Amino acid sequence: MKTLKDVMPYEFSQQYLFTPSHKYLDVEVTAVHGEPNSADQARWPGPQKNVYFWVELANGYAVGWNENPARGWSFPAVRMRKDTK
Repeated sequence: MKTLKDVMPYEFSQQYLFTPSHKYLDVEVTAVHGEPNSADQARWPGPQKNVYFWVELANGYAVGWNENPARGWSFPAVRMRKDTK
């Protein structure tokens, strides 16, 4: 079982202590999107435009690694939409 702190960069768990997504450090990751050389290039569900790597968590949230060139890194968390089929 991988958790959020296992898949995000080391800096996330050390320098971004007061971001909303930090409270999910120990939540299980159920899906990973945007890994290099991966065919899975699912679109980030949040409004940020510079998220190329993101994960889905067991608690229903998604956490992304936003690499904004103007503002630096951030790690936004958004509630995943439940698809109705």
